[in-house]
Parts: sequence; structure tokens; C-alpha cells
Amino acid sequence: MNDPKVVDTVIADLPKMATAKEVADALRVEPPTISRWVRAGALRGMRVGSRTLRVRKEDLREFLLGADEMNLTE
Repeated sequence: MNDPKVVDTVIADLPKMATAKEVADALRVEPPTISRWVRAGALRGMRVGSRTLRVRKEDLREFLLGADEMNLTE
């Protein structure tokens, strides 16, 4: 997904700091997938407390713009 216009459309409704569920809903994947991408270092995220994951909108945008070049199945 290298088209910035498409990426911006996909993430348009997300808050600046989105939960894993919000990101997952926008990308039509399950929240554990988002957590796995963060753990693997493909997507930048931060923990708020012991269980809550947040992803900055700009980090998600960067991730999506380069996603075609990554192996995200591991």
C-alpha cells in the first residue's frame, strides 16, 4: 500500500494515538496482529500500562507506506 492518498484515507478517522483495536478495525485485521507487528518491530507502538498498546497515527502511516516491502507473515 504505497499510495499516500489511499493510506491517508484508511487512517483518516483514527485519533492521533490509536488503540490496537482501532488500528485493527481500520486495517481489517485482528488486534493480536497489530500487537505481533509491534513486537516484531515492524510497527512502532508504545505500552500505556501493562496491557494497553497505542500506535501513533504518523507511525501507522509510515508503516503502511512501506508495508509492501515487508514480510509481515512471521
